[in-house]
Amino acid sequence: MSKLYLILSIHNHQPVGNFDHVVEEAYKNAYLPFLEKFFAYPKLKAVLHYSGNLLLWLEKNHPEAIDMIKTLLKSGRAELLSGGFYEPILSSLPENDKVMQIRKMNAYIEDRFGYTPKGMWLAERVWEPHMPKPISKAGIEYLSVDDYHFKLAGCRDEELLGYYKTEEEGYTVNIFPGSETLRYMIPFKGIDRIISYLKENYRPGWSPLLTMADDGEKFGVWPETRRHCYEDGWLESFFSALEDNSDWLETTTFKEYQERFYPAGTVYLPTAAYREMGEWALPPEEMLDYEYVLSKMQKLFGERAKGFLRGGTWRSFFAKYPESNHIHKRMLHISKKVYKAVKKIEGQGSRVKGQGKNTQHATRNLLLNELWQGQCNDAYWHGIFGGLYLPHLRSSLYRHLITAESMADEILLRGQGTGGSGAQGFRGFIEDGDIDCDGFRDICISNKDLTAFFTEESGALIELSVKKDRINILDVLTRRPEAYHSKILKTAQNGSGEAKTIHDRLLVKEEGLADYIIYDSYKRASMLDHFLDYNIRLDDLRRSKYEEKGDFIGFPYYMEQVEEKGDLGIRLSREGMVSGNKLKIEKSALFDKTGMIFDYLLEGRCSGIFAVEFNLSFLGSPYTIINAGDRELFMKDTGEHNDIKRFFIRDKFLGFKVSFRFDGDVDLWHYPIETVSLSEQGIERIYQGTSFLFMKKLDFSDKKRLRFSINFKGSKK
Repeated sequence: MSKLYLILSIHNHQPVGNFDHVVEEAYKNAYLPFLEKFFAYPKLKAVLHYSGNLLLWLEKNHPEAIDMIKTLLKSGRAELLSGGFYEPILSSLPENDKVMQIRKMNAYIEDRFGYTPKGMWLAERVWEPHMPKPISKAGIEYLSVDDYHFKLAGCRDEELLGYYKTEEEGYTVNIFPGSETLRYMIPFKGIDRIISYLKENYRPGWSPLLTMADDGEKFGVWPETRRHCYEDGWLESFFSALEDNSDWLETTTFKEYQERFYPAGTVYLPTAAYREMGEWALPPEEMLDYEYVLSKMQKLFGERAKGFLRGGTWRSFFAKYPESNHIHKRMLHISKKVYKAVKKIEGQGSRVKGQGKNTQHATRNLLLNELWQGQCNDAYWHGIFGGLYLPHLRSSLYRHLITAESMADEILLRGQGTGGSGAQGFRGFIEDGDIDCDGFRDICISNKDLTAFFTEESGALIELSVKKDRINILDVLTRRPEAYHSKILKTAQNGSGEAKTIHDRLLVKEEGLADYIIYDSYKRASMLDHFLDYNIRLDDLRRSKYEEKGDFIGFPYYMEQVEEKGDLGIRLSREGMVSGNKLKIEKSALFDKTGMIFDYLLEGRCSGIFAVEFNLSFLGSPYTIINAGDRELFMKDTGEHNDIKRFFIRDKFLGFKVSFRFDGDVDLWHYPIETVSLSEQGIERIYQGTSFLFMKKLDFSDKKRLRFSINFKGSKK
């Protein structure tokens, strides 16, 4: 007898660097209870995917879950999917990393579970036409994406009851369309309605297939789903209904279905992710327009309208968020270094001093794993989840990338003296060019202690990473518009405590959030040069309601490498205007033994306040203290300090200290940078870092100099 086949493909993932207690809660509320409920229904089958870092966490903290998965595999009730080990967006990686991350996952599954995976989970279902080649080369035969991908290729719903074959340069993979309708139904709609929908797709005499491929966190982690799925018994009722209708409905796996049935045809899919991702990748105004147009089109064409309208691509997040673009391009840059170092290890037997396991294999694996952890996708984008807006996830990417770069630099520099391609001997590396691919020239200087990344745009310093503490102290996010901000403002006007997003109703987690919706007129960075009125107020700066008197922010500076007494550095200059008067800034940043020295020379005519802006962030912000003169404040505090020559910031949690010293008196102003962003738990205010301004009142028509230094004292851990 023919049946309708149903694949339940459950994807479980936690970002690299997520808090341990968050992962533990996800395990107790979703991962474990789902497995326990599924075990009670022996007639059912499912497809499971756990990202590699989550499997490592389970192996360490809850080996009973590993045993449960093994039991399901041995009984033939489950299929375990491979994928990029640390859940990267595969299309955004260099070719080597695409293939090797999947192969690492394959090897791990074979070693821990005694199971050879032939299918994979594609992170965020981000597909590009070139991907069959690296996926096939990694040993994968099939995967699923959304039915939206197929609709963009012109497929109709009735054509999506099976799977298709695709290829690139003769490398083939099978692709299964995941049902968006089922994604929205399970577990949020009534059981009868879901069974009725499945019945509608049953074709007597055929063997049609529907696939529901979605996050496992929807079964207990998402708001109210723990109560709904387990306390109210939805999941148990759903599993019972699947068994009760087994005369015409059968759960299966990707592996079993493709072994029994031929593909429905050949397809070539366009660049796409799931439909909502395309919306989130759009600029805010266009995202709201998309939502409006889609609602109008659905009245005419129903669900088919979704296949006629598309948003941006996943790579659009690099244009939408320069901070994401910077991390991504630094990752690409570091990946090249890592593979050069790996080649040297394999060719010359290099070892990392003091590593502990002094073997070529251990060194190579450690180096690659640090790089790959820095490729975890979550903090590279933002949609309904916090993602890029979560500082601890961004800092995790930097932590692993800085470690990988430090290790690679040490290996590549060893024995090179003062020569070598791109190397400056023991002093480090200088990379020159448009490294982050944004149209502006960059210079990245990396020595044994620090990495400093400069750009000619605004003459800015946009990364300053301290290698031994594995932290970028300039990792601060710009406050910018988001489409859901308009909904928050409407909520504030209506006096409601809730804001309805495009897809769900989520809570506003704090009253008065509308007051914190502030947009910066420039990208947050450091070494930014402001010219301000004498009567400027700190709150004007904090709320971004002031007028720039100069044309130095956002405009290009001339940039050149410099060397003084063997120390590397950079010189930047710009001839601009301040209140209608010509003025030239020449500034330099030079490495020294304990940090960096900054020197400013202003030539021309100026009357007002000159302010140099640094935006700083530390991982342990609740424990971070600013000490300026006789005052001690927390990092999140707002403050004004007059006539100071030095101040320091100490993070008591990290044991990390940064000191600023000035040749003459300056006024120091500082205020917190806070964003209002969306996560699966609601809309919340997040501290991103603190803006510091070093201010001098000026009235001159000749030359003025400002000189200061930054010194680092790292942790004693």
